[in-house]
Amino acid sequence: MGPVSTSRKEASKKTAVVWLRPDQVSLAHDVAAACNLTIEAVGSPTRGESTALAQKLLTEPADDLRSVLVETKATVVLLFDPGDFGKESEPADDRALAAAKSRGVRIASLEPIPASALALQNTTSSDEQLGSPESFRLLTLFRHSKRYRDAHEVIEQFGHVRTLSLEFYNSPEQGSLGAQLVSALDAVVSHLGTPETVDASFVSPAQGQSVYSVPGETLRGFSGDLTAVMRFSDGRTATIVASDHAGRWNRVLTLLGPAGRLRIYDDGFEFLGPAGEKIDEARHRRTVKSPPHSVEILGDGINRLLDSHIPAPTPMDMLSVLSTAQAALLSTRTGQPESPDTIRRMVSRE
Repeated sequence: MGPVSTSRKEASKKTAVVWLRPDQVSLAHDVAAACNLTIEAVGSPTRGESTALAQKLLTEPADDLRSVLVETKATVVLLFDPGDFGKESEPADDRALAAAKSRGVRIASLEPIPASALALQNTTSSDEQLGSPESFRLLTLFRHSKRYRDAHEVIEQFGHVRTLSLEFYNSPEQGSLGAQLVSALDAVVSHLGTPETVDASFVSPAQGQSVYSVPGETLRGFSGDLTAVMRFSDGRTATIVASDHAGRWNRVLTLLGPAGRLRIYDDGFEFLGPAGEKIDEARHRRTVKSPPHSVEILGDGINRLLDSHIPAPTPMDMLSVLSTAQAALLSTRTGQPESPDTIRRMVSRE
């Protein structure tokens, strides 16, 4: 009985390779512990940091992410910061992802891959690899979170959405502003479709220190505060306020419509009728032993990715979301509303 028990224990052991920055060590440790993951190797997008990071996490260093994806026998590769990997559509990145997928290695990321709509211009079948929910999971999608899933029935009950707003806040180690924007726009597209125009503004974290900067054309490394107003052809509207320099993790989705007001939080939801009466509510009380929202949400996403009995979630509409994100980035530079459809046509070569 002893050898059989040991064999089963080894078979059920879950291992991870983690790619991260120094400021993400604590988060990675806590998320791995929440998922009962053994970190077997650690790497960094910054050359020369892997050994020091591995020492902090009591594991082995790794130097090349593409080689890890091609060769690792780990259960999952966790990309807390993928660096330039997947930033654009690179054949070497596509091959590495395909190699991992072919061996059943799961990949979970805090950052969107690819990181721009324009990168989709050069994809063929690779966009299916990048967006495949069976092997790759963007952990920061609000729509995939437990509390949003718990609110599924009440969302259906709520019905028509007239106005939608999102407030997404976290600190830099928990994901970039680019990741937040993708998560927010995924929710917008899911509820309302693709907006007709996006009018966005951006403030750098260094604003007020005699430094002014504007975003580039990619979501990777996008950091600071963003506000956006989206208008739709049928008169509906959506707003986003997001920042990756706002202290702890908090996310709120608000829906307004004929049924009243529905707010979905990191710890539950509240549904009020048109006259202010409480129709439904489910809030989960937190204790001193409760993990931070970031650890709880990221851990839940990883556990669901690794559980073969749980169906993959409804995938993100990558073209619509990334086209809208690209329009938002463009709007922050031009100071004018921009059209996601214009970006979409460029990407689709219509």
